[in-house]
Formats: sequence, structure tokens, C-alpha cells
Amino acid sequence: MVNSLDEVMEKIMSIKQELDKVEFRVQSTKTHMETIEKCTEKVSKEVIEGFHIVSSKVNHLEEEMKRIEKALDNISKKLK
Repeated sequence: MVNSLDEVMEKIMSIKQELDKVEFRVQSTKTHMETIEKCTEKVSKEVIEGFHIVSSKVNHLEEEMKRIEKALDNISKKLK
């Protein structure tokens, strides 16, 4: 009977050790996922900021092109 109890206790301890391992893995995965979420948010924010910067520069270049077109039109009118 004592041997049976010892075997049961060993199995219970073995199960507890496995549960501890699983808990550690779950915690590690959770930490990893949180890190990934933070990095994704940061990258997303940087992409949006970059898009706004590029959009602003494109708008500025469009204005410059219009200004140059007007200047060229004025020059061509003067040459005619």
C-alpha cells in the first residue's frame, strides 16, 4: 500500500513538473506576444508618420511643378 502511495505521489509530482514547464512556456509566449505587439505598434506608427512625410513632400513637389510650369508658360509667351 505504501508503495502504491509513493507511486501515486511520484506521478502527481511528475504531472506538477510538467504543468510548471507548460506554465513557463505559456508565460514566455505571452511575454513574446506582448513584445511583438509593442514592436508592431511602433512600426505601424513609424510607417504612418513616414507616409505623411512623403505625402507632404509630394504635395510640395506638385506645387513646385505648377510654379515651374507657370514660369515656363510666361517665358514661352515672352519669346513668341
